[in-house]
Amino acid sequence: MKKFLSGALALALLLSTAACGNDAASDPGSSGEPSQASSQETSEPKEVVEITYPTYRVGTNVLAETEAYMIDSFNEEFDGKYKLVVEELPSDVSYQEKMAVLATTNDLPDLVEGKGPVMNLAIKNGQAQDLTSYIEADPDYKAEVGEAAFASNTIDGKIYGVPDLNQCFGYFYNTEMFEQAGIPPAETWDEWMSNLEALKGIGVTPLTFFTGENSWTTQNVLVSIVGTQNEESNALMNSDDKIKDWNTPEIKEALEMVKIMLRDYSSSDAIGGVYANVANYFLQEKAAIMPNGAWMIPDFSDTEKAGEGFADKVGVAMYPGSGMVANYDYGFMMCTDDPAKQEGVWEAIKWFTNAEAQRIKLEMGGNIPVGPKVELTEEYREENPLTAQIVDLMGEAEYTYKTMNKLAYENLTYDGFSSLYPALVYDQITVDEMIQQMNDISAKNE
Repeated sequence: MKKFLSGALALALLLSTAACGNDAASDPGSSGEPSQASSQETSEPKEVVEITYPTYRVGTNVLAETEAYMIDSFNEEFDGKYKLVVEELPSDVSYQEKMAVLATTNDLPDLVEGKGPVMNLAIKNGQAQDLTSYIEADPDYKAEVGEAAFASNTIDGKIYGVPDLNQCFGYFYNTEMFEQAGIPPAETWDEWMSNLEALKGIGVTPLTFFTGENSWTTQNVLVSIVGTQNEESNALMNSDDKIKDWNTPEIKEALEMVKIMLRDYSSSDAIGGVYANVANYFLQEKAAIMPNGAWMIPDFSDTEKAGEGFADKVGVAMYPGSGMVANYDYGFMMCTDDPAKQEGVWEAIKWFTNAEAQRIKLEMGGNIPVGPKVELTEEYREENPLTAQIVDLMGEAEYTYKTMNKLAYENLTYDGFSSLYPALVYDQITVDEMIQQMNDISAKNE
């Protein structure tokens, strides 16, 4: 890995240097040739343009090492010209909360991720810059990211974000626990429920569900149940617009099933629990199923998080009904109208998302590439079988669908579900009443 990264960095630096020389004429705001005034000023030192950039990929975050590498390599490549000034935030939740506050006062940093409510707020207040002209002026880069990734962040014909992550995944499971329970991965949702009972019967917690934060693992199963029922419900789980009407038979059935899973097949702290806790249960072999993406794979081999040899005990499967979660992240946004900073922010966006960055993030953090230019080599497949299997399963899935983060309004994704799920499990509300409240919360965004 170290040899690869060293070579990748050297190649990235070489390509970036060449691109800076060959593509200058196509870059927005660049003439391609130095003006007389700029030539006369070359003897005068130029002030480094500082680009403010907050990140939550720090500390124990599974992508902390990759993030640090990308930041350091950018600052090294553009030393004396641009510099990323980084603010570290402890979690993605705290990130979204702070960015939401800054968005309401037009004080967003120069480079941000459009995570949670950030993109919509930044667009509404006018801070988010349309990246379409930058992208169209750089056809090679455009091909590296791909039309589908850009389309996912296009609003009213304008591209506001560039994703670096293709969220495609099924679920991880402990193969030893499945063998002990005498079960294979379920092909139907009835088999899924039977598997949970079998796992419970051998004395392990079947699921890593939780209802705090954004209920991530819980929601991945919910959208999978709905998204694999039929073409109509699958279309709803692929909606381009935020869902306002949740009152369908498939959603009602899915919520009834999730209620049982939270009550009977999850840990005692699932209600109000958070991701860090349930992830640890899976890593420490206290739970059998982890509905999560490839970015978690490095944790399986990290002996500070999991036991020696744990990675060899992890399998990956599609959801019952031949389903896989598949959508692009919101990605990186430019939130400054300062022309000097805009050029630097655009360079940073490209640095974090081009084909070489996708390859590095795949190798270091298990990120599934967003574009078509990065292929999995046989050597990579041998060394990273779980990630390779996820990519292969995507080609076999009958149904794909988006995450709840993409489908629901932010006030429902976080505050809404975190209070509705406990009320449902404790029989304070019925499924019908929960759906009505989901509609009421969604309607507040009109």
